[in-house]
Amino acid sequence: MLRSSIFRSRLLLALTVTAFILLLVPLNTLANPGSSTGAIVGFIYGSDMKTPVEKAVVKIRNIKDGQEFFSAPTDAVGAYKIERLEEGSYVLGISAPDGDYNFNYSVRVKGGEIGKLSLALKAGEVSALGQGSSGGSEPKPSFFYTPVGIAVLMVATTVVLYGAFKLIEEEEEASPSKKN
Repeated sequence: MLRSSIFRSRLLLALTVTAFILLLVPLNTLANPGSSTGAIVGFIYGSDMKTPVEKAVVKIRNIKDGQEFFSAPTDAVGAYKIERLEEGSYVLGISAPDGDYNFNYSVRVKGGEIGKLSLALKAGEVSALGQGSSGGSEPKPSFFYTPVGIAVLMVATTVVLYGAFKLIEEEEEASPSKKN
């Protein structure tokens, strides 16, 4: 009698179903229901990588649709924040009091997450592509004229010659029924 009344209790049934649902549904889904926007926060430093840059504006552009987002000017500690970014890849640039800086990589923003990115601004030259470079005015030698390039050429030549030798080398057929 006691046993049948326990299994017919509506409260026990509701608690069992609730516990089962909580086991199946991850808690982060309940806390953050489908947020598809993220944010980027961080600090901007000078070329010494210690001095904060004040009044710099961080600009990012969505690679997919070209939409641009801007941060408020950085404060005395160089902090910036860009919120409500759609999930996706962005290119990054900074407008500082001493000039504009572009970066040669993309930043990936995930929905519901905050990315932390601190950057140091280092002056560079403008190349033909409009990207900064920190090299001198003399042209760089070709890769194959550097020591590593020469080593790569030597290894590749050795592999090709060894492969050609193995192709031309005549071997007798190895057969268990044939005797020498």
